[in-house]
Amino acid sequence: MRDEALAAIRGMPNPMDYVAVFNRSRSEQSGQGDDLQLPHWSEENWRTLFAVTSTRSFKASEVVIQRGVADRALYFVAAGSLEVGVTYMDGVSISPIAKISAGSVIGEQSFFDGQPRSANVWAVTAGELLCLTADQFQTLSDKEPGLARDLLFALGRVLSLRLRNTTVRIRR
Repeated sequence: MRDEALAAIRGMPNPMDYVAVFNRSRSEQSGQGDDLQLPHWSEENWRTLFAVTSTRSFKASEVVIQRGVADRALYFVAAGSLEVGVTYMDGVSISPIAKISAGSVIGEQSFFDGQPRSANVWAVTAGELLCLTADQFQTLSDKEPGLARDLLFALGRVLSLRLRNTTVRIRR
C-alpha cells in the first residue's frame, strides 16, 4: 500500500491501476485474438503479477522496441495502441505487420529466447506498458510457481497465434 500511495502522490501510474484491463473473461476481450487470456485468474492473481512489474509510459509515434536491441523484458500493454513492423533494406521504409492493443503483450519472443529484438514496435497512441524483466519473472516463479506456469502457457498461446498469422501472410 505504501508504494501505491507514493505513486499517487507523484502522479505516476501504478501497475495495479491496470488489473481490470487484463482481468476479463473471454467474452469481454477485444476479439483481436492475441489478448493475454487468463480468464480463470482472479484480480488477486493479476495483482500478484503486476506487483513485480514496473510502469513505462509512451507517447504517440515513439519507438518502444527497436529491432536488434538486446532486451529480455516482456511488456504488458496496459493502455494505448501499438504497431509492429519491419524496416526495409533502405533503412527508411517501414511496413506495419501487426496492431497491438491494451490487454496484450509485446516482446515475448526475446523474453523466451534471450535474443535481440526481431522487429520494431512503435506507438500509434499514447499509453502505458507494464515491464516484466527475466529477473522479475524469476521472483514471481519462486513465490508463485502456479501463476508463473499459467502465464507461460498464456504467452505461448500468444506466440503461437502470432506465428500462425505470419505463416498465413507468407503463403499469400
